[in-house]
Amino acid sequence: MTVKQKVLIILSLVFFALGMSLIWHTTNLGNLRIIACDVGQGDGLLIITPGGKQIVVDGGPGDKMTGCLSSHMPFWDRSVDLVLNTHPQEDHLEGLIGVLANYKVAMVATTGVVNETELFKEWQKAVGNEGAKVYTPKAGDSLLLDSNRGLTPKVDVLWPTEAKLAEWKANPPKDTNQTAVVFRLEYGSPVGGFCAYFTGDVPKEILEKLVDKKCQVLKIAHHGSKTGTNEKILEESIPNLAIIQVGKNNRFGHPAKEVLDMLASRNIKTVRTDIDGAIEVDSDGKVYWVKTVKQNYHTFIKSAKFKAYKKVIMVLVI
Repeated sequence: MTVKQKVLIILSLVFFALGMSLIWHTTNLGNLRIIACDVGQGDGLLIITPGGKQIVVDGGPGDKMTGCLSSHMPFWDRSVDLVLNTHPQEDHLEGLIGVLANYKVAMVATTGVVNETELFKEWQKAVGNEGAKVYTPKAGDSLLLDSNRGLTPKVDVLWPTEAKLAEWKANPPKDTNQTAVVFRLEYGSPVGGFCAYFTGDVPKEILEKLVDKKCQVLKIAHHGSKTGTNEKILEESIPNLAIIQVGKNNRFGHPAKEVLDMLASRNIKTVRTDIDGAIEVDSDGKVYWVKTVKQNYHTFIKSAKFKAYKKVIMVLVI
């Protein structure tokens, strides 16, 4: 085989790979995508809107988050529209430093709650160096993400309140789990559309007061710890699918048996990153599909019946 032939073969393979990648990413446009990354014992999520905007929620411990982004974003895309840290603990924060180092980030969302760890100081430095706009999410805010076929995916921030943010600024709490940002993501019609709750590590005593409508998907709080889930939360949200982000054989015993039993007793399909690997939920605003690394597609066609949500909101367009 001549050198010219070898070069032609290599170029053909490169262009084939580029074409397949472009086709794959193009066919995913138009759907809302939620990827629960397998980051070990921590949380790390990627949300891709129907219009292609990319939102990172937490980054887990270590550096696995950047690998997850590489697997689910076009390899030529080195930008992220929004990075949200729900609360400043290592298992939610550390991987975001790598995201800031490897991607151009337009906006960083953080509660402003501080701690004295070296990791947090590194995070503050990374945010400062990024030069991104910094946004403090608070209950009542609504982020309109983009529009597709007249449908606008929307994030409603449910926690923390403005009063709590002011309180924590003066007196940072010992347990930062209670400061975790909680939000609901909606796409489609207000009645019969798709929605999901994202709960960070917030305690169940707080979460049960925030869940006020049915949603098909519930990201189980605090890696399935018994401190994050109770019957009232499940009664109010009535999810079809529960996502647990948790590390294999972790020292905390997550997820708790009592939480798994609660989910099983209600016939809620449960997927876990320690068993299933990365988990992807896609929706066209009416139905949704679930894919995991280690299992086949599951299709869920039941739509949660929405109660009217009449709360006055401030609109933030990103």
